Amino acid sequence: ELEDSDLDEPAPGKQILPVANLPEDFNGDPADGMQYLFLVRRDARRLPHIKKAHNPYEESARPPLLPASAPTKGILPCEKWRDSFQSHFCNLRKNLTQPTIHVRRSSSMQQLIPEKKDREAWWKFLAGHPESEWSPTSRAASRKKTKSIHYAPAVPESLRNAGQGPDAVPSRVQTTPETHGDDTQAILNLPPQAMTEPSDSNIQSQEEVKLIPPEATPNRLRGIDHRMSIHLLMYFAHWINLHLQNFDDASMAITNSHARWILSLLAKVEDTVSADEMSLLRNLARACLGILQTRRDLSAGRVEAAEAMSDASCWMVFTAVAGVWGQRDLWADAEAALSPP
Repeated sequence: ELEDSDLDEPAPGKQILPVANLPEDFNGDPADGMQYLFLVRRDARRLPHIKKAHNPYEESARPPLLPASAPTKGILPCEKWRDSFQSHFCNLRKNLTQPTIHVRRSSSMQQLIPEKKDREAWWKFLAGHPESEWSPTSRAASRKKTKSIHYAPAVPESLRNAGQGPDAVPSRVQTTPETHGDDTQAILNLPPQAMTEPSDSNIQSQEEVKLIPPEATPNRLRGIDHRMSIHLLMYFAHWINLHLQNFDDASMAITNSHARWILSLLAKVEDTVSADEMSLLRNLARACLGILQTRRDLSAGRVEAAEAMSDASCWMVFTAVAGVWGQRDLWADAEAALSPP
């Protein structure tokens, strides 16, 4: 029998060819075109509407959740914690390096971060200073303005105080080429304390300003490649060593915000590195080990700032270098450095 097209399930377009009416479990070979069309329509109905593509990075067993703090066996993190962290960190690296469609690199991307070779600007940027202190355009304009500054001839103190007089005490006044005589005279007529001492309101406003360190967001990391990551990690190794030499100086403190930037930059470093780059990564790991060693050697009653780089952050950086880039011998150095005397 022929199946009435009106009884069929709705399909795009209008059915023209006849379709055989066979049992749903028919498993024979089609005898004619009508039976063949029945088999085609039946198999089409059995296909899933959504199909999942195979994930090449999918693991057979999901790694255990990373503990909140690094559990230790003796003085070093245990093997279970190391393997768990390394698995999570490798997945992070894959997510950051995978291509993204429909995303264009903005021409203003470099304005979100300082220049690569300006180490002082990077320190200010990571501390949360205003953009005018680390922005490449602002610093270039500041350097240009500094070069244009010159010193005017000596001005008698009697002229500064009274506007005239033969007795003169030399004084140097810093002006710019655009400064006119009236402006200079107006500045000279100000009280000396107003020119040198800040007011109480200014001091109070400066104390109330709290710097907020910027985070390593994907938008900022998009403008950082492998070579720039290596260069910035060299800065962090230098800053950590300065911190270890001046451990009580709060202005040189290494914070957890710095640690997050270090881990983000390590995620941008390629799997294959040169000998010089590997030496830099090892120096960074040893610098983090120095923080742990210095804390152990300090007195038990010593109190650090709450935002200081934690022991867990130090171990994360150390484990990333030792695990991802195969520097297993660093664990022997860590055990020797942290073992009781």
